[in-house]
Amino acid sequence: MTPVRIHRAAAAVAVTLAAASLLIAATASGAASARALPQRITLFSANVRGKDAPMVVQAAGPISGLGTETQTEKNTAKGQINYATLHFANGTVQLIAPEQFAWKPDLRSCSATAAGGGTFTITGGTGAYRGATGKGTFTSNGVMIGARDSHGKCLTKAQPSINYVTVTLIGTAATGS
Repeated sequence: MTPVRIHRAAAAVAVTLAAASLLIAATASGAASARALPQRITLFSANVRGKDAPMVVQAAGPISGLGTETQTEKNTAKGQINYATLHFANGTVQLIAPEQFAWKPDLRSCSATAAGGGTFTITGGTGAYRGATGKGTFTSNGVMIGARDSHGKCLTKAQPSINYVTVTLIGTAATGS
């Protein structure tokens, strides 16, 4: 009867080794999915007569979908640091983006254009984006139409009539899930 026990023990060891190799393969494929891949995120903001519309986010890459954005800013001597959270249906993504940004007014046309940019670092996420990482660069572009008085004169101290800004982030990202 001893040979049967040995065969059963050998079969149990073989099953255990097969299960372990499957676990190792699954872990390796999970690690491969965390590899940084191309990422593009575009943010659209609008302010009409002093009222902000929700910031719209469109993302393609490991982080993908349509969503919204909330942020806080810190002004420094070198520019502004943006702390942003991107909100998607299946999770959130946090990022930090130091930025140089400036408006160039044209009082003759009662308008202004803006340009800026910087770098971004993805610092984490929740849900499907838990453990997200990434980095890259971004550009910001904006257009502002100023308010005018009843005679058509540009009001330099008044809230603009319309203000649009588009921010495009390009780099790489990986999700931890």
